Amino acid sequence: MESNGKRKHDASGAQGSSLKRSKGGNQGKWMTPSHKAKLAAIKGRTLEIGDTGFWVTCQRHKEMRAADEILALCEEYCQKLFGISPDAADEASEGQEPEDVEAAIEKELAALKRSSKKSKDADAPFDILKMNVDCVLFVRTRAPIDPLVLVKEICKDAAAATDRSLWRSRFINKLTPVTFTGKAIEKGLEDVVRKVLPDHFRLAGDEVEETGKKEDNTCSYAIRPTIRAHTTLNRTEVIDKVANMISKQHKVELKTPDKVIIIEIFQTFCGMSVVGSDWEAMKKYNIHELYAAAAKLGADSEGDKKEADDE
Repeated sequence: MESNGKRKHDASGAQGSSLKRSKGGNQGKWMTPSHKAKLAAIKGRTLEIGDTGFWVTCQRHKEMRAADEILALCEEYCQKLFGISPDAADEASEGQEPEDVEAAIEKELAALKRSSKKSKDADAPFDILKMNVDCVLFVRTRAPIDPLVLVKEICKDAAAATDRSLWRSRFINKLTPVTFTGKAIEKGLEDVVRKVLPDHFRLAGDEVEETGKKEDNTCSYAIRPTIRAHTTLNRTEVIDKVANMISKQHKVELKTPDKVIIIEIFQTFCGMSVVGSDWEAMKKYNIHELYAAAAKLGADSEGDKKEADDE
């Protein structure tokens, strides 16, 4: 029988069917034009020495969705906390209903171009950096934005969101504020310590008190380092180095510290911030866990109310 020109399935050729299904790149996922534009907009931005902001971890392969969510949160909370309004043109364009899918894509691409141009301006209040590893973003902030204040307010509202309709994100996990970024080497770590910690602790060598002045800044502390994609410094070295630079007037307290020193080391960068004693209770600023805890609290409250009504 003559061949009809159609390729027959080869039972032993599972590899061929696999190759046919593979889309290549981006872990085999298809990307819309708007997602490609977003990826292009945030690529090329790099973390730099001296940067402030906060780290964002998210669900794997959901970096673009998480970027959308954190951008919306930044715009909302920066306006509420620091009086920084989003671009009026962007607000106007969002209020208009697109005629079709093609028009919607073109409008979104135009908005992304404006956003990308604005983020390159040294005066832009914040921009988003995509790291070259999965599940990690960095939001760089500039004055007058205080990343610690911003993160704490977002997490405080998440902890109070007992109603799911108040939840503002699905793909964001943890937020980690960074007061200052330096090089991830021993000298760089020292520089970061001297830049960040004097506002919270007396450093070693600075214990001499003024005559007649009583020292009352003797808060306890714990050091919590996180190291990603880095091999120069290890956890023990980082903890010992930072602890040795803090005055012995401050005691280490691992269970109930007055303050927590957060250290984030990523590749060649080292960031640091100091948070309060409620950091553990606030799920280490993990929004996903805060929402889950709030939902449980809301469900328990509803259950108690129902039992009271039945009685």
